[in-house]
Amino acid sequence: MNKKCTILILCFVIIAALFSPPRPVTAAQGEAVIATDEMNVRSGPGLSYGITAEVKKGESYPILKEDGDWVQIQLSSGEKGWVVSWLIKKKTGESSRASAGSETVTSTDSDLRIRKGPGTSYEVIGKFPQGEQAKIIDKDNSWIKISYQGVTGWVASVYTSKSGGGSQESGQASTSQNKSGTVGVSSLNVRSSASHDSAIITKLTRGTKLSILTEENGWLKIEANGQRGWVASHYIVTGSNQSTSSSGGSGSSSSSSAKKAYIVYGGTNLRSSASTSASIVERAEKGSSYTITGTKGSWYEVTLENGQTAYVANWVVQTSKKDEEAGEAPVAKSSSSGSGSLQNKSIVVDPGHGGKDSGTIGYTGKFEKNLTIKTANLLASKLRSAGANVYVTRQDDTFVSLQSRVSTSHYRNADAFISIHYDSYANSSVRGSTAYYYSPAKDRELASDVHSEVAKRSPIPDRGVLFGDYYVIRENKQPAMLYELGYLSHPQEESIVHSGSFQEKVTDGIESGLEQYFN
Repeated sequence: MNKKCTILILCFVIIAALFSPPRPVTAAQGEAVIATDEMNVRSGPGLSYGITAEVKKGESYPILKEDGDWVQIQLSSGEKGWVVSWLIKKKTGESSRASAGSETVTSTDSDLRIRKGPGTSYEVIGKFPQGEQAKIIDKDNSWIKISYQGVTGWVASVYTSKSGGGSQESGQASTSQNKSGTVGVSSLNVRSSASHDSAIITKLTRGTKLSILTEENGWLKIEANGQRGWVASHYIVTGSNQSTSSSGGSGSSSSSSAKKAYIVYGGTNLRSSASTSASIVERAEKGSSYTITGTKGSWYEVTLENGQTAYVANWVVQTSKKDEEAGEAPVAKSSSSGSGSLQNKSIVVDPGHGGKDSGTIGYTGKFEKNLTIKTANLLASKLRSAGANVYVTRQDDTFVSLQSRVSTSHYRNADAFISIHYDSYANSSVRGSTAYYYSPAKDRELASDVHSEVAKRSPIPDRGVLFGDYYVIRENKQPAMLYELGYLSHPQEESIVHSGSFQEKVTDGIESGLEQYFN
């Protein structure tokens, strides 16, 4: 009897298997690009599941399906696993290859490295010399995959331009045809690529005429005296701004309409040349006006009462009283507190991580998220005392999405967005602070001014100001920077950055740097 029952049960199982509908196969929904240095892959959608693998920053995997805050990916070994969605970037196959295949690019850097993957952490496998062309195979955010002389790999798109004209891959460069300019300073360095760190190939004197070939992130590719190279755009007088004076003048534009610059902020600096690093000639009072005699980049050349020439940044003045009367110009607070340059500025302070996102874990097990909010709150307090309107993206230990952080910057029309972070690295001997910018034209001056003041006060090493492809600065329309204030993975440095003395020094530095930036 038992034997017959067993046979019947087996028959039912076989029949059910034959006629049951097949399980649906979940189609891939794009790719997941790992956005953090190292990331655990788990067997299920939750922290309670076991770790089955580890993936690294920049690596890309097909997305199989999603479950809440978790995404299932397929590893190169063919196995499946789950990763948290807030630590990846999603890339669709269509967008990454939409315009690749038929396009070619030209290298604008004398030493552009070809890497195995889309990120600086990948191994260098070749070089893409300046002026050489290559076919675009694929795209991934600010990186493009090319094939050059038998080597296939990735290069940073910011150091390339589309062959045959058009805008650069990053969307921040453009080609200018038949555009001319004149050198507006006594001596101008011409460099091999669009960077202050690149080699100087020649020097041009004031009044030298040149042809502008390409514009890129505050730099111009020019041709003069039979040589080609790159120069900072704010030293070149272009088009109608070129002086008509045969004496060479100052290289700034003449103004037939005698337009005036009206000072918006009390204590605005008037400088000896068109640069925030130039010496201060005079401090202007709010409401005073100066005749504009020319322009140089984003600066106005003005005449002082004593007849001396000075320069004022065009972003701190109005050129029409009607603008001010209509409420378009910012109105300084009546309070006498603060340095003046931060009065009524809208500043968004963004403490990195929070809630379920702990950030990096320090050498002694402390969470980055707790330190970033400590720094942010201290900084916010000092900025408010200086007269700024300050908005902090999270007030406590809560998770705030990257999109929400950027939205806060846009909604508040931030004059500056500063994201506070602390770093970590597998090698515990690495240390120092680093300021990151994304757009050289929009963000680099903010990062440089702030970092220079912090570096004067901070007791830890200075790692400089670098390009960084981080969401909160990449997607931000307002001037933005991301600050890694020290390495929690370094035992001594972790202790230093938690100290009250360090917190006071770096927040003083950031405040001072913002004052420099706005002056």
